[in-house]
Amino acid sequence: MTDLDLLVKAIAEDLGDPSGWSAPVEFRDSLALCALNSAYSLNGTSSAAKNVIARYRAFRPTADTDSGPDLMVAMESVGGPAEFAISILHNERPLPRTNRLRPEGIYEGLSKLAGLDTAVTTTEHLRAAAADGSTAAREAWLSVKGFGPLAWSYLIMNAGVATETKPDVMVQRYLTRVLKEDNKLGTAQTRQLLQLAATKLGVAPRALDRAIWLHESPSN
Repeated sequence: MTDLDLLVKAIAEDLGDPSGWSAPVEFRDSLALCALNSAYSLNGTSSAAKNVIARYRAFRPTADTDSGPDLMVAMESVGGPAEFAISILHNERPLPRTNRLRPEGIYEGLSKLAGLDTAVTTTEHLRAAAADGSTAAREAWLSVKGFGPLAWSYLIMNAGVATETKPDVMVQRYLTRVLKEDNKLGTAQTRQLLQLAATKLGVAPRALDRAIWLHESPSN
């Protein structure tokens, strides 16, 4: 039996019928919420990201349709990204491997997206950038200190790109255990297996990624 066969068998046993899976997290009309959720999910908990989203919604009645520049203006209105983290989001956890507050990275990333020759200021723009094969938007987001490849993956997944996956620690852990590997699978190998398994199961890669993540983190 191949690794793919083993994985598909385990998914069927552990996760059940895909029709019963929880829907992936999505903010299809708000680049602001995509950016916040993506950044606060990096090495963070689901509850922390949910709290941040709830606080931004309380602060901004238009949160579910806010663009990237709308979020930047919201930060500026209270004195900048750092003050926004403290007084609005009540979350001062820094970006991974940095001393930067997460809104500082978000502000920089959104500024760079907006400054591209083909500006990315909305989720519609972001989906188009992810689909057209151009790397400019991805490179702009990844140029922010503290943002790695998973930050980009989750950003576009949140915007509705169903073909993307975010093989983080918990997803890698599941595949490593199922395949009885001695060493943890790497990101690239995990992503490839997720894509192949999703095709075989007839589901969106993003949906499979989410289902495995929830299986590995039942408290979230």
